[in-house]
Amino acid sequence: MSDVPVRQIGIVLVPDFALASFSMIIEPLRIANRLAAHKLYEWTLLSDGGGAVASSAGIELQTLPIAEMRERVFDLSLVCAGFHAERYRHAGVLNWLRRHKRLGKAVGAVSTGTFILARAGLLDGYRCTVHWDFRSGLAELYPDLDLVDELYVIDRGIVTSAGSIAALDLMLRLIADQQGPVFSKAVGEQFVHSGARGAGEHQRSDLIYRLGTAKPIVIEAVRRMEEALDRALSPAIIARDLGVSQRQLERQFKIQFGRTPVAYHRDLRLDQARRMLTQSTLSVTVIALTCGFGSPSHFAQLYRERFGRLPTDERI
Repeated sequence: MSDVPVRQIGIVLVPDFALASFSMIIEPLRIANRLAAHKLYEWTLLSDGGGAVASSAGIELQTLPIAEMRERVFDLSLVCAGFHAERYRHAGVLNWLRRHKRLGKAVGAVSTGTFILARAGLLDGYRCTVHWDFRSGLAELYPDLDLVDELYVIDRGIVTSAGSIAALDLMLRLIADQQGPVFSKAVGEQFVHSGARGAGEHQRSDLIYRLGTAKPIVIEAVRRMEEALDRALSPAIIARDLGVSQRQLERQFKIQFGRTPVAYHRDLRLDQARRMLTQSTLSVTVIALTCGFGSPSHFAQLYRERFGRLPTDERI
């Protein structure tokens, strides 16, 4: 048996937490213990009030109340969240996280747990990340965050991860830092995951794979559209900047997407608005303006045409 102290991991589960992200925290630790033939890691499941906490899939896990952990210190405290993390305000959990940071212990989050670290004020002056689908909502609520589009970030004891498989990449990196890269690779191979991705890799695949086309005109046009979700873009200007005619640009979009560039970009902005409606408490009017729709009534009409419901229905 090793005389190296067992590292203690405290995992705070937030209602509707992402089950995939949770498993990607636990399973690498379990496999590390098995491969080492002795205990390297112990984990404790926690929540604000203790008891059963349901994941977004409806599966419940039993937790201990944070209040019972006042005298206990963990080497790493991780928040695992999912939907509605922006609404989470339990002071007991926030104070518990702040205490661990004050004690010089590592604190982190996977998936949307970054919202909770931000609410606790633990991300001020630190780089951080969140799942790409929730990035706009986090940025609107906390505009001063140094928010990056990376799989995971480790910055002076604060760790954040996009969740799901990115959480596995994070855990393999932490295991490598503690047990060495050879051992970490052996853990990763148990997942048929031969090499953990580096922290700096982007969360989403390249446009060439997402769009299913290698046409430079289409790829560059969509790239510009995704970088301008706060305003409408003129297809004439896009075409001019790309050195093609507007007619050629529109023909390429019709072939690839069955839509005009204007319609394609409008749908991107409507998708962005939907994310913000479900991930933030910003008003419908503010979201409409933020996504480049000058009239809330026109926004509501377009939203209904695309999604079959009004923006206000997303808040019910």
